[in-house]
Amino acid sequence: MIQNFDPAHPGKTIYELNQVVGPLDGVAGDILCCINNGNGPSVLLCGGIHGDEYEAQVVLRRLVARLTPEMVTGRVIIAPSINHPASQKGQRLSPFDSQNMNRVFPGKPDGTPTEKLAYFMTSALFPAVDLLIDMHAGGRDVSVVPMVFGFTTPTSKVGELSLNRLMEAWGYRFVQHVEGIRETACGWAREVDLASIEVEGGGGRMLSEELQIMEDGLLRALAAYGVIKPVLNPLPFDGVHVLAEPEGQYIAKAPGLVEHKVSLGDEVTRDTVVALVHPTGSADPTPTTIRSPMPGYVLRQTEHVFVKPGQLIGNIGTPK
Repeated sequence: MIQNFDPAHPGKTIYELNQVVGPLDGVAGDILCCINNGNGPSVLLCGGIHGDEYEAQVVLRRLVARLTPEMVTGRVIIAPSINHPASQKGQRLSPFDSQNMNRVFPGKPDGTPTEKLAYFMTSALFPAVDLLIDMHAGGRDVSVVPMVFGFTTPTSKVGELSLNRLMEAWGYRFVQHVEGIRETACGWAREVDLASIEVEGGGGRMLSEELQIMEDGLLRALAAYGVIKPVLNPLPFDGVHVLAEPEGQYIAKAPGLVEHKVSLGDEVTRDTVVALVHPTGSADPTPTTIRSPMPGYVLRQTEHVFVKPGQLIGNIGTPK
């Protein structure tokens, strides 16, 4: 654990996150920022649970530098790169234990580095806040349209109506509705009656436009929650609530090279041609046509050109 850690300490305090896991070869450690100013809402902002999802880590470091106690009402806790052992090695999973951090919650106090970080979140950070915002991107594998989804319980301090209004405050086009997984950060938050929102967007290359979208959405949401003073004008929700279910995935049936025929966010009908898979090692250049399994919107696309059988090419979200 972190020595003298006090999430309620007045003002702005920076802690050394590497104390949670101890020294690791080639890892410099990272920061945890706590900002307290009077009574008000409380939120934990977390990036880098998957180490190669860098957009949120950049946005949250900017927020640490930007926020002063005078801008905050209540409490803001920011962990830009919670899984810093993976992030600093350029990998999705920590090379020290090869565990997916978003499948080990609630973690273990005497476990692997990944399990210790998860345990620190659930034991020290979750009890200090009323809302978790867990920020993700597509990493090296997929690109994801900007969207949010959330979870709450009847006894969470942020209830269902408030959570839906908060998700719409991001100003994103898509609010996704999915079944949670218990061993994820948001899944375990629900187990302990902590409301949560997961943010998605970006992947592959890190683009300035995608960083700005993520940063602006977060600033709008934090202001709507009442924990920071408004920085941007609010945007009325003009998007769509979607379901993302396994039936909306389109999968490679054979090895080949993917050519996407639609863009992220495009609306498609059933049987729209969404991709071509070109053969390798064949005299016949005819590609395999991949069609949308259902009507809806393109939410994710693989960043890989070469795909193997069973590999995700993309998925469709259907209006709720």
